Amino acid sequence: MPVLLLAQGDSKAKELLRRAIEARYGISPPAIDNLIMDMQGRVRAKVGPVMSWVPLQIRASFRFPAAIRWDFTARPAGVPVQRGAEAFDGSTYRQARGRRARIIDNPDVIHSLRHRVWAMAAVLLTPLGDHFVHLDAVDEYRLEATNTTLGDRVQLVLRDDYTLDQVQARCLNPDSGQIQTFSLRASTEQLPVDDMMLPKCIRAFWDDQPYYEVKPVHIENLTAIADAVFTLETDASSQA
Repeated sequence: MPVLLLAQGDSKAKELLRRAIEARYGISPPAIDNLIMDMQGRVRAKVGPVMSWVPLQIRASFRFPAAIRWDFTARPAGVPVQRGAEAFDGSTYRQARGRRARIIDNPDVIHSLRHRVWAMAAVLLTPLGDHFVHLDAVDEYRLEATNTTLGDRVQLVLRDDYTLDQVQARCLNPDSGQIQTFSLRASTEQLPVDDMMLPKCIRAFWDDQPYYEVKPVHIENLTAIADAVFTLETDASSQA
């Protein structure tokens, strides 16, 4: 049975996405509406006067098509643990460092956060087959996916066997203050995580500069996620 796609767009783009989904999941891909993904890895961060790799834990929470949350914990050697969260509930973007949350109304910062998390959603592939997505083919192994609810767009680059190579988005790098290419690059090796096939490793870059690299370690799919999670009014870990 072929993969059923509800997305809008041209037939070539739909065929590229269908092949990418089959290369990842076979002919029975998982439905993804609400999803929590835990990841472990490392991030490039400034520790004292130098940049170095720092251990990192991430929890990404999704309620498609619009609600997203991104919790992280970084553990630099010799300094206090750094925790933070970013969330968009479909209308308002909030950011927290420690326990204090604030509303962010800078449109470039909002645009950047949504595009980076939409890129992570694109790594999962099947959310791109839903009715709120418009697909456009770029060339033989590239397609663009636009979230028509939010207007966010990413480009997917496939390998010649149609497995996902990387996802790219043009957006603000909050650290540099410049518009750059944010990319998530998937390893060639795929492994099952809680019965969902995923890339063994996902590496993030700003242009060609490494940003972070993570391995998915836990998935909760089709789980109920409280509205308060996406307004930073409750701890995302309480949803696990």
